[in-house]
Amino acid sequence: MLTPIDLDATDPIAGVATPPGSSAVAVIRLSGAGVVERLLPMLRLPDGGAVHADGLLPRQLRRMDLVDDQGQPLDQAMLVCFAPPRSYTGEEMVEVHCHGSPVVVGHVLERLTRLGVRAARPGEFTQRAVRNGKLDLTQAEALANLINAATLRAARESLRQMEGSLARRIEAARERLTEVLAHLETGLDFSDEEVEPLSGERMANEIAAVMESLGKLLRGAPLGAHLRDGFQLVIAGRPNVGKSSLFNQLLGRQRAIVTPLPGTTRDCIEGRLELRGIPVILIDTAGVRDGAEEVEAEGIRLTRERLAGADGVVLVLDAGQGVVAEDLELARLVPAGQGIVVWNKMDLCSGGPPPALDLTWPQARLCCLTGEGLEGVLTAIAGLFLPVAEDGEGAVIMAVRQREALTAAVHALAECEALLIHARPGEVVAMALRSALDALGELAGHITQDIVLERIFSNFCIGK
Repeated sequence: MLTPIDLDATDPIAGVATPPGSSAVAVIRLSGAGVVERLLPMLRLPDGGAVHADGLLPRQLRRMDLVDDQGQPLDQAMLVCFAPPRSYTGEEMVEVHCHGSPVVVGHVLERLTRLGVRAARPGEFTQRAVRNGKLDLTQAEALANLINAATLRAARESLRQMEGSLARRIEAARERLTEVLAHLETGLDFSDEEVEPLSGERMANEIAAVMESLGKLLRGAPLGAHLRDGFQLVIAGRPNVGKSSLFNQLLGRQRAIVTPLPGTTRDCIEGRLELRGIPVILIDTAGVRDGAEEVEAEGIRLTRERLAGADGVVLVLDAGQGVVAEDLELARLVPAGQGIVVWNKMDLCSGGPPPALDLTWPQARLCCLTGEGLEGVLTAIAGLFLPVAEDGEGAVIMAVRQREALTAAVHALAECEALLIHARPGEVVAMALRSALDALGELAGHITQDIVLERIFSNFCIGK
């Protein structure tokens, strides 16, 4: 279980679960012991009769009127109750579905406050769900990622983790390591008895198998970051090769200014798109050339900075002019395996092939004026991304905290394996094994510091 935290955890709480602003319906959630009783004074039956708690059966949607302190009508609403533990938080819960007028919602929340229901903190509903064993921490983080998903693939991955795909992988590793630790400690505690512990070789094999499983999760962490934050793709090249034109073509709208004058783009311009299910942050950069004046030179400096931190680079070349020294200088700034070449202005080649280029990068041909070849460019860009199967295992690490905990676990297991190989005392091996189990416990939320929980749930919306 999670470490208890000072959050007035048993207080009745309320929060709006729908976005702010005017809408057809707003959903106000309440959770905590006695929330139904506290809500009764502001409920009336459609015929004006009083509402009693025993008349509100769990999971039945009922038509109700909401009234103010003087019994005057506030709104017509639908109400549904959830009995513990069969609710999202595991506590007594109520959802009030009223009209989405900010005035009405505000008055309802004010009345609830006077009835002893305090305003929920960001993420407090989900935090209670974790505390009450309805979700583990990986599932709670997956929920946040689902709410903020920028693409369908990111949403599907988050949904798989909400359903427990990552939690099951972590729990399987914990059980396997716990079994090894039990055998190890049995040998320590009953060394004089006729107890047959696992051999050092078998323990090392078990630990190696768990390390491989956890290592596979870690290797997918960059993909998780891309699904969550987007793939940083820099469009680079000399002035007037068509970088901004390609940027606009990929976005499908006029975002960057395009003129025949070299040096038009003097800052980095960003735009977002979805490509093959991956969120991509496109970055149009200043053209790189020698002898630029001061403002343009600053733009070129920013271009070089963005190249250093990019996940991928599209090097745009002028098919009519061919390759010059500045093109090759730019290419040298791109890490291996992270670049593609786009030959633009193919209409100036009279249908012939572009000039030869001694690079093993994927290459595509394009005419930005007509858009011909754009599909080939998109295919080449998609080839830069880490592969993601649509029916993947749903165990992509998407949170920095998860990656750090997994890394700590793998390091502890590597130490444990080395100790076993060198036949070190069992007590030392057990200590390293417990460190790995503690790291996995932190990952799932079984052992979690209050400050970590506060950081995680502060990113949630109020009603979640």
